[in-house]
Amino acid sequence: MKYLFFDIECANCFNGQGKICSFGYVITDEFFNVIKKQDITIDPHAKFHLAGRGNRPGIVLAYDEETFRSSPGFTHYYDGIRSLLTDGDYKVFGFSVMSDAGYIKSECERYSKEIFDYDYIDVQRIYSDMHELNTTPSLLKCASDYSESETQDIHRSDEDSMLTMKVLKGLCQESGLGVDELIEKYPHCKCWCKDGVLGSEYLNYREKLKAQKLWKMEKLTGSPRTNWISQSDKKYYEFSSYFKRVFINKKAVSPLAGKTVCISGFYEDYHFNEMMNIVSLLAKNGAKYTRNAFFCDVFVEYDIISPNKESKKQYVCYRKKKAKKAESDGKNIQFMPIDELFSVLGTDGEKLKNLDRLNLSPLWKPDFIKIKE
Repeated sequence: MKYLFFDIECANCFNGQGKICSFGYVITDEFFNVIKKQDITIDPHAKFHLAGRGNRPGIVLAYDEETFRSSPGFTHYYDGIRSLLTDGDYKVFGFSVMSDAGYIKSECERYSKEIFDYDYIDVQRIYSDMHELNTTPSLLKCASDYSESETQDIHRSDEDSMLTMKVLKGLCQESGLGVDELIEKYPHCKCWCKDGVLGSEYLNYREKLKAQKLWKMEKLTGSPRTNWISQSDKKYYEFSSYFKRVFINKKAVSPLAGKTVCISGFYEDYHFNEMMNIVSLLAKNGAKYTRNAFFCDVFVEYDIISPNKESKKQYVCYRKKKAKKAESDGKNIQFMPIDELFSVLGTDGEKLKNLDRLNLSPLWKPDFIKIKE
């Protein structure tokens, strides 16, 4: 068995699609002795955009643009890249390799080439799991742990492939395990491209954790997922539009009249129907709703406490923290439990579960401006 380490550079990644301009790889034996090292330049048939985002600096490639432009395109190298990655004699490795696999997939789609099946190992994930990190360290950071002082001032795919190999070699030396033993001990590193879909054990693990969390929140809040307010869901925009435009009855006689009310994010996020009804009732009682706890007169508390007998974890509401901060800064804020709000509004949690949009308070409409003749 031989080891193949590969890395890819792209001209740009507009629309989430990497336009490959270089494919570099290193082949070693099982003792990490280098058998072959090669860097392939590719015409990306796209503009180069290498500027960084946010605090991330831009990158400098190892060759000038003319070198890439004078090289053959991806279709010329497709068969060779496919042959390398699918060769049964090679165990394939990369660093943060799901990104590189994504570039190959998007190029296959761009050039109407078959997306081939292959398995590969993410060395970054082995490093993170072995050192119990919640972050994703850079290739240079990992390499520096094993006395590799190279820089990445200039990005060259075969050199980055070599660094990836040295990190894996260092991980084996540090752990005292062979490559196969290391992979089995940290299985989240296993990745694949199968039937045109990229996957990994780590992604499966994350999806499982997410499913468990969603199930747990359904149990803790007593509200089904279909009633949650997510920023990626139409309910978020419907609710946002409604509470901002609802007509406030300024003639109402109520303890809440003229006040601005903020409700715990724990309640709002998981109770769409109830929140629509609450905002309607607040408007009828002359009160305005806000998501900004710094500017409220009344903050409605809704605590979530885990029923775990051994450790009753209490979740801390981010809005409540802001309201407490505003209070400590001198703002007069009334804190009340959610059940007290229900009582003031003359309702209860069960009644609020049923949403009848026809009975909601109307939206505010400006008077028509009369134009003088």
